[in-house]
Amino acid sequence: MRLWGYIPLSLLALISSTSASQVPWPSQPAIQSTTLVDVLNADEDYTSLLSLLQRARLIPTLNKLNGSTFFAPTNDAIKRHSGGDSLWTSLLSDRDSLIPDNVQEQLRQQLFYHLLNYSVNELPEDASTQTLKTLHFPKLQVDPPTHEPPPSPPWLPIPEGLLGGEPQRLRLSSRDGSAWVGTDAFGNGGAEVVKKKVEATNGVVYGISDVLEQPPDLESVVTSEKSLSYFKKVLTPETGALLNSTPELTLFMPVDDAWGSLDPLERLYLESDFAAEDLRQILDMHAVLGKGVKWSDSFQSSTKLTTRYGSSLDITVSSEGTTISGAELVQPDVYASNGVLHLVSSLLIPPGALQMTPEKYLLALNCTSFVTFIHSVNLEHLINNTDKQNTILAIQDDVLSLFARGLPESGTKDLKRMLEYHFLPGLWKPEKLSHGMLLESELHEPGLDGGRQVMCIEVHDDEKIDAESRRVTFGGAGVSEEYVEINNTIIYFISRPLDPPVDPLQTALPSLNLSSFLAAIFSTSLADVIKKMPRTTFLIPHNSAFKRLGPLISDHLLAASSKSDLEKVILHHIVDSVEYSKSLVNGSQRTFATLDGSDLQLERTDNGSVIISASGGWADMTSALYPQNKLTKTGVIHEVSDLLIPRSVELNIGKLMKAGKATTMTTLMAKAGFDWILDGIPPPEGSEWADQGLGAVGWTLLSPTDAAFKKYNLTQLYENLDALRAIVSQHLIPMSPSPPAPGSVNIMDVLNNYNRPLPLDELGTYSTLLSPSSAYGDIVFKELEDKSTSQYMVGIKNARGTDGKADWARVLSWGRTTTGSGTGGVIQVDRLLVPYHPPWWIEYGAPSFVGVVGTPPVEQTTKNPAIENVKSFVAGGFGGASAVLVGHPFDLTKTRLQTAAPGQYRGAIDVVKRTLARDGVTGLYRGMVPPLLGVTPIFAVSFWAYDASKQLILSLTPNRTSEKLSTAELATAGFLSAVPTTLITAPVERAKVLLQVQGQGSSGTQYNGVFDVMKHLYKEGGMRSIFRGTGATLARDGPGSAAYFAAYEVTKKALTPAGSSSSELNLGVIILSGGTAGIAMWSLAIPPDVLKSRLQSAPSGTYSGLFDCFRKTVAQDGVTALWKGFGPAMARAFPANAATFLGVEASRKLMDSMI
Repeated sequence: MRLWGYIPLSLLALISSTSASQVPWPSQPAIQSTTLVDVLNADEDYTSLLSLLQRARLIPTLNKLNGSTFFAPTNDAIKRHSGGDSLWTSLLSDRDSLIPDNVQEQLRQQLFYHLLNYSVNELPEDASTQTLKTLHFPKLQVDPPTHEPPPSPPWLPIPEGLLGGEPQRLRLSSRDGSAWVGTDAFGNGGAEVVKKKVEATNGVVYGISDVLEQPPDLESVVTSEKSLSYFKKVLTPETGALLNSTPELTLFMPVDDAWGSLDPLERLYLESDFAAEDLRQILDMHAVLGKGVKWSDSFQSSTKLTTRYGSSLDITVSSEGTTISGAELVQPDVYASNGVLHLVSSLLIPPGALQMTPEKYLLALNCTSFVTFIHSVNLEHLINNTDKQNTILAIQDDVLSLFARGLPESGTKDLKRMLEYHFLPGLWKPEKLSHGMLLESELHEPGLDGGRQVMCIEVHDDEKIDAESRRVTFGGAGVSEEYVEINNTIIYFISRPLDPPVDPLQTALPSLNLSSFLAAIFSTSLADVIKKMPRTTFLIPHNSAFKRLGPLISDHLLAASSKSDLEKVILHHIVDSVEYSKSLVNGSQRTFATLDGSDLQLERTDNGSVIISASGGWADMTSALYPQNKLTKTGVIHEVSDLLIPRSVELNIGKLMKAGKATTMTTLMAKAGFDWILDGIPPPEGSEWADQGLGAVGWTLLSPTDAAFKKYNLTQLYENLDALRAIVSQHLIPMSPSPPAPGSVNIMDVLNNYNRPLPLDELGTYSTLLSPSSAYGDIVFKELEDKSTSQYMVGIKNARGTDGKADWARVLSWGRTTTGSGTGGVIQVDRLLVPYHPPWWIEYGAPSFVGVVGTPPVEQTTKNPAIENVKSFVAGGFGGASAVLVGHPFDLTKTRLQTAAPGQYRGAIDVVKRTLARDGVTGLYRGMVPPLLGVTPIFAVSFWAYDASKQLILSLTPNRTSEKLSTAELATAGFLSAVPTTLITAPVERAKVLLQVQGQGSSGTQYNGVFDVMKHLYKEGGMRSIFRGTGATLARDGPGSAAYFAAYEVTKKALTPAGSSSSELNLGVIILSGGTAGIAMWSLAIPPDVLKSRLQSAPSGTYSGLFDCFRKTVAQDGVTALWKGFGPAMARAFPANAATFLGVEASRKLMDSMI
């Protein structure tokens, strides 16, 4: 082994200055026989160490040392160490290879950490710990390795490096009866001194059990310290770089428990990827700024250290221990290559130094995209102000990603507007929120004149006050997680982004129940104007409001020619201020200005409902308010039940008739001089209507459609001014001003008001302009059972005909007017109501009977069914008796002609002459008693059966479109009426015929009367004999009744004057209709009547039946025999049946006047 013989004086000078406690190196050491190298050579336990010293070229250095201490690792120690150190393994295994000098330098520094520049002659025996200074001066390693020639040996440590020229320190302690080197401050760890001290001329050697690991950089020290696991968790690469690259660094690091003083959310933020800057500041608050490393042996009471952050650390040293700004020094002097680490019990953060802004919490709480959006629109002040109280409605990244496509572009005004809507000034904890409340946001709307936009809050389970039990929604968005409260900020995490309110029309558009009003707005030129009108409240009516307003008014407002009125109505529903529900329901203000220049009146009821009154419209025009708080960018929307008409809109009868396309009725009114009613103005001064005091009244007009005039000759009507005025007057109802409603208005009264000119549901009687001059001027309304085409009908009171309600007008639509004190309007009907002029027997009697087959069309009085049946029965009897008295001579003549032998009579006149010659005038009425006795039940049953048959036909045809029967159906009903009537007619006719034919020819008087006839017939053949000829009677009366009733109905309808009801028949019409019906019947009934008469008058056994009678009659007398008696029958048919109807009408009139 070759030893170098000199050491540069310059290096010796540097070494001597490293520490006052170290022994100066002499320029020429004393000549000794034993050196440190000799000691190592003499002990086989150090062969590995000698090899390493040679590779590091430190043999000359050891020989030059004087008074040094070498803690020499034994072979076993080096073997264990090399197992985990590749450098040492390679150096020991390949001793001949050249290695770069920087690798040698690394090895040298590791070995220098085992050397002291002074001798430790005594090892500690008590529990004390000594701090030693080694010859290791930590410095940055050269990388990559270099092959540049090294400086000349010997290599001596130079006082420089990362500790400010100070050597690295080493502790020597006593533990468990042994000495340990390289321990911590508490004497733990390190390598045991396993070989006793061996002295050499230039120092001492202690054999140790392990290689001493030189302290690493502070980053490695911190991350390996178990009590700093939290700091290791939040350590960022930037912070780690600062720790391992900053020389002369003194670090006071809080242990894990110290971080518990922070709020959990603050710790969560520090653990996020966004806290690098704050972590750097926290590190700076615990790192000392200044020259030199501050080991604990330099601490003195009242020592002040300045941190890199700029804060001051106050050190207090006492017998109880050392504190750093109040924090206990838990463990001092954890050595590192570039400084020292002191562990303290508390954070050394100055008050207010760690600014935990809302932004930091948002970042920590998975709201990074939300924060990024905020930065893109320069709204950082909303999340970085810790002094102002704020409630943030934040959106976490996973939620925001679901709505990414629908969000505004980053950096746009729309995005800024949306984000401002997520910030609410103030601290709004759940317990402070109530259902329906409105909270202001940071969104300042131009449409609110720069005022704050509000947000509607919904709270469910409102009776619970604990936050955990309440479900809160903000602007319709639910809260997805528990809210977070941090200093002056509360953060809610909502389930979706909040869209700020849009313009009023866009806001209302999704509500289908408001579509009619929106359509009305878009039909005008107002849409673009009103949706931008700032600070407005829209009161939008439901779709049903247009129907409730009245079809005629809706048609008028929606007509192209009425846009001006429609625009005024629309503007009347827009309040010129922002009025949320609270101010409308609970406020004290009662009058609110609208954009049309008028105002609305509010009435708040005791039950909390609100009623709105329009500035104009008709009397008592009101609407129910439904507060909704539908927010818009210019204000708010509420809903109302009805349309409101302002005073600036005049709705007169003329406008409503134009809307109903009633041009003909409009012309009639103008020609009749009622154009002032059309215009809604008072009558002309000096006119008869002005003299009657009609200037202050309103009017309701019954307006027939143009189709209702098709069957009238308008030219003739225009020429007759008196008739024209009468017709118009029949349709005009004067309306007196409505008195104000007493007390408060009930909301149900508003909702049940259909804005009709007349309360149609209250079926009352109304006087018309014709009423003062006519007993039939009043009109009445009736609610229809069949509401398929109309709900109501109207007719002239007490007018009657034979066609029932079909002659009355049906109500089609209506509308109210605002003129004439706001009462009245137009009711559109489908027929013209022609003034009623009754016949003389009705005009001067009680006008309540409507004819044989007619029914009162509208006015229904309560009648006793039993009395009415008696009246009908008696009236039918009078009708039948009248028919017998007038027709019996004709019937007798007919019967004798039909039953006489051929050639007995030359004709009807011959029958009359012979009868008068033989029996006188009374002979013409022979056999009249049976018909007189039978006519009452016959006629009663006949007409009852006819009405019953008509009802039967109606019930069998339920899907019919009209209640009027056709002619065929009337004939069918007539035929069916003959069936029950025959049961009475057949025996009566049998007795009548036998009485009529006796005395004919050479026969004498066989029967003394009807009862005698019946007695003889019963003795002859029993009931069978009495009812002989029943089939023939039905064969006669079935077709005859069919023709009878059908002819009567058709004739009656044909004789009804145009514009009159079929109930308005006079005496002549009754006689003519009845006579025509009789002729129609007997035109069909003569042949079966001939057969019936022969069957009933012939002796028993003559004929076997109807067909046998027909055969024998034709065979004996020819076909012409079937028409015998046709002349007398025709002569009888007209007067007898005319007398029948006249008898019925007259008798019923008399009975109605008496009962």
